[in-house]
Amino acid sequence: MTHSVIHRTEMFDAHLDLGGQPIELSEYATTGLVALAVAPRGQGKTNAGILIGEQLAAQGWVSVFIDAEDELESMYGDAVADPDELRHRLALRDQAIVVVAAKDASQFVPYGQAILEAADEHRKPLFVFVDEGQLFSAAKKRQESIGEAADIICQFAERGRKRALDLFVTTHRYTGTLHRTLFSNANLTLVGCQQDPTVWSALAPQFRASGIEFKDLNALMPGEFMCLARRGIEKVRLPMAAALQKVAPRSKVVRRTLPATFSQWDRAMRAIPTERLMALTDPVVELLGAIAGLTPQQMLAGARALGDELEIRG
Repeated sequence: MTHSVIHRTEMFDAHLDLGGQPIELSEYATTGLVALAVAPRGQGKTNAGILIGEQLAAQGWVSVFIDAEDELESMYGDAVADPDELRHRLALRDQAIVVVAAKDASQFVPYGQAILEAADEHRKPLFVFVDEGQLFSAAKKRQESIGEAADIICQFAERGRKRALDLFVTTHRYTGTLHRTLFSNANLTLVGCQQDPTVWSALAPQFRASGIEFKDLNALMPGEFMCLARRGIEKVRLPMAAALQKVAPRSKVVRRTLPATFSQWDRAMRAIPTERLMALTDPVVELLGAIAGLTPQQMLAGARALGDELEIRG
């Protein structure tokens, strides 16, 4: 008995523009797309999801946006009234972007089941964007509806390949949030600014051969991500999705910079409470220095500056 290889022919000429080199979806024709975005709030994860959804919708997909925070209806029109309307929309394929309002796992479950049924019946290109994925999935199954919701999203990831269903999920942390099935099936990952050094132990294996360190992730600005795709890793700055351009206020990105003059350093140091400076014990400083990749000379200079500041305050 022979097993034929599934080729998603709609992917042969499709691509994504995420602000770096175009991602050719022909690379995902045998697997489908399972994508994740990991970053704290305000770093551009939602923009990433709707940007991909808009681009795929323009190339023949129907994009379903799971809206947990009532943000997307103002951009794309009213959400579907119920799961039956969602089934109807996915059968007709007369609406390129469909919004589903679901604030928690119990609200998501019937819509998720409708998506699975439609994908199984029609097997035409379908993209599902689950924003705030931690509301609907979990590292371990929990009580009430989150276990069922997590199972459905895992089926999106595991069964989507044969049903022309592609998936994008956002979350705040790389571990302890989503079900591990999503991480094991992901083949495109966007990692945004990381402010908590303790997450590096989980992220480090993803960047082992790239030379990227925690300090590189910490330096990312909103909208910037490290993109881990089939072809490798690159830093990208995502363009703003078309719908967001219409509603988002224009703002100038200001990069974080270290103080450059004595007066700037003086003001910065005065803003730090003495208790916080005293908490910088040698083990803490050594850990932070290792994470930041500081040289022994930089560590020594920093220790002297800290000692001088504490002596002045004492």
